[in-house]
Amino acid sequence: MLSYDEFVGTPTPQADHYSTSNIRHRVEQALQFKAERTNSTKPNGRLSVQEVKDTCQLTRTAQELLREVYEHYQLSMRGYHKILKVSRTIADLNGHDLIEEEDIAEAVGYRLGKWE
Repeated sequence: MLSYDEFVGTPTPQADHYSTSNIRHRVEQALQFKAERTNSTKPNGRLSVQEVKDTCQLTRTAQELLREVYEHYQLSMRGYHKILKVSRTIADLNGHDLIEEEDIAEAVGYRLGKWE
């Protein structure tokens, strides 16, 4: 008879992606990416409406998803801009010049919970 470890296999150790040092490094990279992209250190959450228009450029598929979310949830302009700001931060963390569909989807999940 096989032992449990032989049956399942020996688990390989995995890096802790959520350790404080890994997260700190990722945030530092995102801040550097943002600074290079915009020449600004202003947090995305503090962007004005005009700055959101200037810095929150989306891919076509991201635009389509955001339109669906906007119409489905009947978002206010404030809610729409908050999703864009969170999406821009997620895109910076992911190293994306343009906000992509996955960035919008993650931001919607944070702002609105599970999307129906």
